[in-house]
Amino acid sequence: MGGRQGISGVAMTSPAVHDASRFAFVPVLEAAFPAIRAELLALTSDAFVDSPDSLSVPEGGYDERGWQWFALHGEDPRVAQNRRRCPATVAAIAQVPGVVNAGFSRFLPGTHLFPHRGELPGVLRCHLPLVVPAGRVGMGFGTDVVTWSEGRCLVFDDTFEHEAWNHSGSDRVVLLVTFAGPPAADQPPTR
Repeated sequence: MGGRQGISGVAMTSPAVHDASRFAFVPVLEAAFPAIRAELLALTSDAFVDSPDSLSVPEGGYDERGWQWFALHGEDPRVAQNRRRCPATVAAIAQVPGVVNAGFSRFLPGTHLFPHRGELPGVLRCHLPLVVPAGRVGMGFGTDVVTWSEGRCLVFDDTFEHEAWNHSGSDRVVLLVTFAGPPAADQPPTR
């Protein structure tokens, strides 16, 4: 598995992180980055809600209270009104086959998610980083740490244990798209 490049440019050994260039939709998302980012920046803070997956009590250096969500695809009741506010983003998401859910995932300063595993088998996640502040902002898979670079996609299997953090002084926002993963033969070896 060594030799794949993480967002930070560091060679990755974790089978959780996929080579984003293997997904045909990645160039489409990356080309739409300026328009998607402009739609994000036009939103007000109150457009976001607490992530339904975040824990509400800080513990042991982890604090998930600052994880916020702006739903654009999925079962959230606000999806229809949110989609009208972000037509370029919706058009880009439509190019991703097998979308399960999608939206803007915002980490306020100080947010640190506990190590966890996603609960949806057979899907992958794509992050298109839209706002990445300087400082300690990243995601860890075991000993591998990736950092985001604005406009460059990161594709990963969140059923592998991982954690994410924003220890900077400002918000970190990615377009998060959960989608049906490739057939098992196209995926890295299992854990």
